[in-house]
Amino acid sequence: MQQLIESQADTPMYYGSEFRETQLIEPLLERHPNWTHLKSILKNGSNWNLEDLDEEKRLADLVEALEFGNHKGASEQPELLKELLRKDVEYGYCFTVPINKLTSIPGVCVAPMNIQEQHSINEFGEIVPKECLTHDQSYKWGSETSINSRTKEEDLLLCIFGQALRRFINKVVAMRLKYPNCHILCSKIDFKSAFRRMHLAWETALRCCTLLPEDELALIFIRLTFGGKACPSEWGCLSELVCDLTNAIISDKDWDPNTLFNQQSLELPEPKFLDDDTPIAKARELVFDIPVDDKGYSDVFIDDLFTACVNLPKSDNIKRLERAPLLAIDTIARPLLKSEPIPRHEMAARNKFTAEAGAEELKIVLGWKINFRELKMYLPENKFIAWTADFQQMVDTKRVKSKKLESCIGRMIHVSQILPEVNHFLSRLRDLLTRAGNRRSIAIREDCLADCCLMIKFLEKSRDGLSMNNLVFRLPNRCYRSDSCPHGLGGYSDQGFAWRFYLPNELLYRATNNLLEHIASIITVWIDILANRLSSEDCVLSMTDCSTSEGWAHKTNFSMLPEEVDCQVDPVEANARISVARKFATLCMDANICHFSQWFPGKENDVSDALSRDDDRTDEELTNILHSQFTCIRTDAPTFQDSTTTTRNRLLVDLAAVETSRQDAVTRKTHEDEARAWKRWIEYTRSIGITQDFFLDGLTKPQRIKLMGAFALAMREGRFSSQAYYSLAETTIRNTISSISSTFRENERPNPTKDDDGQLGRLLSRLFRAFENKDPAEKQQKALPATVLVKIAKMQLTETQRAISQLTIGAFYFTMQSCEYVKVPQALKRRMDILRLRNIAFLRKGRIIPHSSPELEYADCVIITFEFQKKDERNDSVTMHATGHVSMCPVRSWASLIKRIRRYQGSNDNTPVSAVWKNNKIEHITSKQIVNAIDTAAEAIGWESLGVKKGDFGTHSIRSGGAMAMYLDEVPIFTIMMIGRWSSDAFLKYIRKQVESFSHNIAK
Repeated sequence: MQQLIESQADTPMYYGSEFRETQLIEPLLERHPNWTHLKSILKNGSNWNLEDLDEEKRLADLVEALEFGNHKGASEQPELLKELLRKDVEYGYCFTVPINKLTSIPGVCVAPMNIQEQHSINEFGEIVPKECLTHDQSYKWGSETSINSRTKEEDLLLCIFGQALRRFINKVVAMRLKYPNCHILCSKIDFKSAFRRMHLAWETALRCCTLLPEDELALIFIRLTFGGKACPSEWGCLSELVCDLTNAIISDKDWDPNTLFNQQSLELPEPKFLDDDTPIAKARELVFDIPVDDKGYSDVFIDDLFTACVNLPKSDNIKRLERAPLLAIDTIARPLLKSEPIPRHEMAARNKFTAEAGAEELKIVLGWKINFRELKMYLPENKFIAWTADFQQMVDTKRVKSKKLESCIGRMIHVSQILPEVNHFLSRLRDLLTRAGNRRSIAIREDCLADCCLMIKFLEKSRDGLSMNNLVFRLPNRCYRSDSCPHGLGGYSDQGFAWRFYLPNELLYRATNNLLEHIASIITVWIDILANRLSSEDCVLSMTDCSTSEGWAHKTNFSMLPEEVDCQVDPVEANARISVARKFATLCMDANICHFSQWFPGKENDVSDALSRDDDRTDEELTNILHSQFTCIRTDAPTFQDSTTTTRNRLLVDLAAVETSRQDAVTRKTHEDEARAWKRWIEYTRSIGITQDFFLDGLTKPQRIKLMGAFALAMREGRFSSQAYYSLAETTIRNTISSISSTFRENERPNPTKDDDGQLGRLLSRLFRAFENKDPAEKQQKALPATVLVKIAKMQLTETQRAISQLTIGAFYFTMQSCEYVKVPQALKRRMDILRLRNIAFLRKGRIIPHSSPELEYADCVIITFEFQKKDERNDSVTMHATGHVSMCPVRSWASLIKRIRRYQGSNDNTPVSAVWKNNKIEHITSKQIVNAIDTAAEAIGWESLGVKKGDFGTHSIRSGGAMAMYLDEVPIFTIMMIGRWSSDAFLKYIRKQVESFSHNIAK
């Protein structure tokens, strides 16, 4: 087979014959990320990486395939099959061999053909049958494998064409935002016989055979097939490159479309504009800034290349729009010769020029009629008529044939490209199709009938026109928060409108809180719809602290089947879930709004939480309490009377960003500590009769200080802790009160612990000192001698032990905190981030050595960049030079660690240095494992010889040990501070005491 292909080197049967020679186009394309793979395809054909198949099984599959022939649709229509394959043979897309020769060809695999009856729709909405040839490369033989099941997906080039239309729509809206009064035009070019332009490697071609049993012939395809899993990816490698080349040409200011163009451009029809009285629709603000080039933007979906531009006065943008795609295709494709040895078409589909290639304001793109002036998309009328009729028939008869159901689902998947919410109601129909099995028809359940009715509404909405403003990633101009509890529901809007509803006794505990949360999130928006506070094309953001409810807002694949309903969920509730989801989808369609949902932490949902709680206070009383406890800038205040909705919402977005940034100023542990402290404070104040004034607004400054002292004493007694803590330490109490003070200040209240001079109240100061005097002395971890680390290095046998040795020695030289190099418990986490491979660099003779270098361990020095420090410094880099020691060398230690982790499957620059391969996956060394290794090594040396006892060492011993070693080696104090990232010389207080007793154990 290889020799056969190579013998055709100068013919259209050879690799890359449809395209220009690689050496001609490489200077233009070599910097594109797809070029390396595309070049390989053009020179050697498309080679699919398949899972191995035992030769005995392959032969058995081949014998079975020869006996089977083709599927029923093809085997019963041999003449039609031959006619449908005629072009493939005539155009050189495959060649024939006698069937009886297949078993003697090494590596041959056969997949059956089928002729399926598909349907197109004419201009009257009538369904017209047509025959379609399929190459079933997913069909499994006796080995239970197929070409497609053996294709390694991880080796395929990532396809991005799947979201092409969504990207295109966002780009068009961005164009209108930037140029609100200009027309936008679109052109579309098709690749002719796209897949058949790309050759298969000879090894892959042998696996793409099919049969003509009536003629005793086999066909070996040498071009991409229409049934191979790898084909969309392989063709996308080319089409996406052509798309990017089109964009590069369009945006090139030096390109003159009047002098450099493809001759086919002269055949394009004149640009078409809508009537002058058609208004230009306004674009709504997007959630992010999309760069816009008025000259044009192109995108591609498999073989459809579509481009849009802004028609600026006195510009050549329309010519750029029309001529750039054809010029890009012409740059890649081999020109059509007058005397081609076998039939061949031009790469651009000339037969569609008149209907599709011209610049127009109204264009059908991927099956959608797009009005670029009105920013609307329409499902063509003929499709609407045919598709709606099928769903209506399903509703009327309550039965459906399997093939028709499959077709209906496929059509709605097409709609879901624009309306993603359609997908959320297809799961039950897909389940119905699965249950149909081989039956010709199946009865439709009630829940599926309701979904069919909803599909008709989706189709009606699509026929009437979908605003592109509702299909893009919008900046919300309405925001809602909601919450629920077993007793009630509540919510409020960014405009200051709130609601609450308390469940009557007969409904209590009838529904899970997840369902109540979901209902609350919908009611909050629904109320504004009923009150006419939402306008067409408004963008709504529903926020909830329930992740399940947030998911239900855009995913509703709930089953109504008894065997599939969660045993904890009442069937009535399961039905309610679906009904609520359908109702909300209908509400959004009728109001013509777009909706997004977002989860946020429950601790930030105080207002909604207060609204949902069972409460007998009047609305006025509750409103006053909310205003007093949750201070904010009210955009309805007189200061903002001249602001618009957009500017008010911009302020709200900015205020939210300020709050997010403020939250990011401290670690997650700090947030948790503050929440825990505030919970204890609320518990204490309620225990002494304070049920509302938690910020002590009714007390004087001295009274606040005294009350904080009383709280401190209650903390000291362990009143809010588990029985294991009969007395809390002074530092715990001080930190708790500090966290409470922070909460006071964040809510614009004075610090309750400060006196008139801004100092800590005298009562609290003396109370803390009394606690400190009675607390036992803090036990400090002893500095770790280097001899222990040498012992750990000598004891390494397993992968985990090697990892521990590398980490401990590396951390020792850089005096690291444990959270910088190992996984630590949440309670020990600090502001520092764990180091990742990207943070470590090596130098040799002043030049950086890549991690892949075999000479990594022979570097002169290692540089570690600590991205975030407790002292609020970022990207603090520390350098350590090689020592030449066999084991105690920072360069060798970190180099061997890098090499070890880089070998792990799935590792990359962001992999933490704590990574270790265990149980066939990446796990992480913990601080506990480090301590255990230290104790094991110390015990092997002997506790007495080290002058310490078991329990004296911990992970901090490595940090203090490194500092101790440098101090004894008379390294300047400021250098030790720089290496250890200390902001003061306070570290000396816990190493000076140990200098005398440990000096003989520390290697200088």
